[in-house]
Amino acid sequence: MPKLPQPFILLALLVAAALASPAAAQDEAQIGRIGQMSLAELGALVGAVTASVGQDTLKMEPAAQRNDCLELTRAANSFALGYRLLAEVNATLAGKPAKDVLPLRAHVVQSRVLTFAARVRAEEWLSRRCVHFETPADKVGEPRYAKPAKIETAEYTEAVIEARQAADANLAGAVAAGISRKCPDVIASMQSIQLFVPYLEKLSGDVGKRPEALGPRASRRGLEVARAQLVAAGNKLYRELGIGCRARPASEAAPLPEK
Repeated sequence: MPKLPQPFILLALLVAAALASPAAAQDEAQIGRIGQMSLAELGALVGAVTASVGQDTLKMEPAAQRNDCLELTRAANSFALGYRLLAEVNATLAGKPAKDVLPLRAHVVQSRVLTFAARVRAEEWLSRRCVHFETPADKVGEPRYAKPAKIETAEYTEAVIEARQAADANLAGAVAAGISRKCPDVIASMQSIQLFVPYLEKLSGDVGKRPEALGPRASRRGLEVARAQLVAAGNKLYRELGIGCRARPASEAAPLPEK
């Protein structure tokens, strides 16, 4: 993987710090800078947000098991901020030529789907473990420890729509990998599908409990169809090309269960 130029490394560090401490990041002027970023800077920002969300996601279950409501609260607020930052990036990309931004837009949408899933999981843990939690006196007033806002029905609707968009991007990636027949492309596509399918499954279960979030553009059936298409595409790649790609361990090129 090529090294990022120093300014992008600094940007990534700033984003990681901002997500750890939303008090600084929620300054509107700072968030407004996103509109002036280059595509390379936007890509670095999306990567930093995605990495931070992934790290906090791994910490959630251990925090829940030890009833660390302060950490769960911080994580929930961090996910909400990351989700907003990604929305700002998406809005910025809307004004740029499609041919220049398609790969980055696909990355943004997939990252938002993963971040939304993290928000839902954090909300679930908080509702189970922290109903009576009160912020310690020395933390009151810090935005990262404020009571996280509830996820709105409209956000579930948008998440379903974006999940379909991300699924389409993954399918396009699988087609491109099959055409190129290059092992790095094949392995990357299979790994992306393997990562994304469980999120589709969880989102389908989540919106199944919230039928008011569904509609013509936000269909639970659409999520199920997208899952089946991705599994079929991933397994087709595995059968036709993945088995022969020996550049990565076999565990990274495993077929997906059909159901």
